[in-house]
Amino acid sequence: MEVFRGGQVEEVIAVRLDPGDDVHECVTKVARNENVQTGVIVSGIATFDKTRWHSITTIDFPPKDKFFEMTGPTEVSGIHGIIADHKPHMHFTCANYDTEQVISAHLEPGCKTLYLTEIVILKIRNLRLTRKLNKELQIMQLTK
Repeated sequence: MEVFRGGQVEEVIAVRLDPGDDVHECVTKVARNENVQTGVIVSGIATFDKTRWHSITTIDFPPKDKFFEMTGPTEVSGIHGIIADHKPHMHFTCANYDTEQVISAHLEPGCKTLYLTEIVILKIRNLRLTRKLNKELQIMQLTK
């Protein structure tokens, strides 16, 4: 375990995406344009017409991911995550009523806004987080 201290909330940034906007692409653009080197995505709601995600499928190292995609109206009840080195790492929970699926997973690029997406980001100062590869475990880990 490692603890990273000293960060302070510098600014609250609220983002509205429009129909057709890619959530991952837009949050990445906001992080770069607003210089959010380190941030926390504290709230996100959305509707998607295309949903892409991945989940871990093993308990061994290195982990193995499986990627999924579905189309159709999807109601997103939560998006949250951490921005490190201007790059978002987001998870989400959603339901697709046509397929009766409920998903909780890692949000992938390609999730397209159907009607709305609203996200709130806390921009953090005095804490420069990044992710680096742990060569022994073969996973990306949050670090300073």
